Amino acid sequence: QEYLVWKWRPSGEANSTKKENSIRYGSSLRVKDGEVAVFFYKQNDGTLQDFIVGPYDGKIETANFPILTSIVGSLWGGNTPFQAEIYFINLQGNNQVKFGVPYFDVADPRFPDFTVPIAVRGTITFNLTDYKQFIKLNRLIDFDLDKFGQQIKASVAKFVKNFVANCPLDNNIPVLQLERKVVEISDLIQARLKGVFEDDFGVNLKRFDISAIEIDKESENYAEFIHLTKEQQARRAEIDTEQYERVSKLSAESQFIQAHT
Repeated sequence: QEYLVWKWRPSGEANSTKKENSIRYGSSLRVKDGEVAVFFYKQNDGTLQDFIVGPYDGKIETANFPILTSIVGSLWGGNTPFQAEIYFINLQGNNQVKFGVPYFDVADPRFPDFTVPIAVRGTITFNLTDYKQFIKLNRLIDFDLDKFGQQIKASVAKFVKNFVANCPLDNNIPVLQLERKVVEISDLIQARLKGVFEDDFGVNLKRFDISAIEIDKESENYAEFIHLTKEQQARRAEIDTEQYERVSKLSAESQFIQAHT
């Protein structure tokens, strides 16, 4: 019921017969709305393809199969079986992959030499729109959606780790405020990943959603970081107090001078 690529097999089993891909000219073909059927013909000059976009309900003998028509007409006269691998590709469904990037070190712009461990979790939603690009980049005969998802997650994890690790320094965002920026960071990463998904995987990235940016609050680095932050805030408060007292004193002296002139 849920698939991205499904190979048609007469018996439902892989390699059930040596004649598995022997299709008779004139057979019925049904392609549902939101699907495309891909016919692969292996010829001496390479692999040729016919694409039948659904909805379609007809026989394999019409002008909808220009490549097949030329092959059958030249080789068999249109009366005997031909060899073809047939795949159905889902163009309509949304595929979701959850990803997680384990703890990695991220520096704070106030303390660039000090790092805090951070983990990222989220969801990727993609679908298939450019099916011709997709079949150029992926081997359909042994396509497995779970393995495909693993490839996507590996690429995303590497990209997310690099982006989030540099985000505080590049944008002057304190590490502790990254958790408040999940929407903005998600949008920035989605914009950069969209081209990667098209070029490397042949799919359309619909949504990239970070669900959590987590700081390891049990780590020693986090405890030390909080200590350093409190010290910095205390020094700032002290400086602000001194500046306030200095300004107040100057103001009082100015008022005294004005009162006696």
